[in-house]
Amino acid sequence: MDIGMEFPVDVLASVSHEDLERSAHSCMSELLHSDPEHSQYFTLTTGRKVQICLSNVGFIPLYGANVKHKVLALFAPEDLFTAVALFMDDQWYAVEDILRTADPAREGLVKVRSVAERIVLYVLNRIVYRTNEMSAGEVPFLCHGENGFAKILWKSGEAVGFYSVKPRGLLCQLLQLSY
Repeated sequence: MDIGMEFPVDVLASVSHEDLERSAHSCMSELLHSDPEHSQYFTLTTGRKVQICLSNVGFIPLYGANVKHKVLALFAPEDLFTAVALFMDDQWYAVEDILRTADPAREGLVKVRSVAERIVLYVLNRIVYRTNEMSAGEVPFLCHGENGFAKILWKSGEAVGFYSVKPRGLLCQLLQLSY
């Protein structure tokens, strides 16, 4: 665990969806009016630099088909479907850092309560699982809802897994099936 480091889930515990979107729209506005000759870059945890420009930044819905709540994502130019960083509270955070915590109380299965924890859940499901662990013919997990019950498995300062429960009778809009 990194003593003294602050990670998004720790420092953004009280951030709201509206705060995130306001910050993201401000960032997009700056990008729209920025000088293309003076590009900004984000340094990934690997040391690689990714240019921050309109062609590789976009809003992604946190809750699948429900596009009410979005977060701004940075995509690597060679893979415009996988986010490498998310913009939260006026700064970019690498996906790897979003999955970390400096809070020693976050250990084992912890119930998801905050927007920041919902973002960790999103990264585990939509980025880590779908890009690193899902087999070619496997049906992916559906996105978690804004108020759905979920827990994140924290181990040694890192989010390593999750589980969620869908209440019986809940209608799945995407498949038009009921649980």
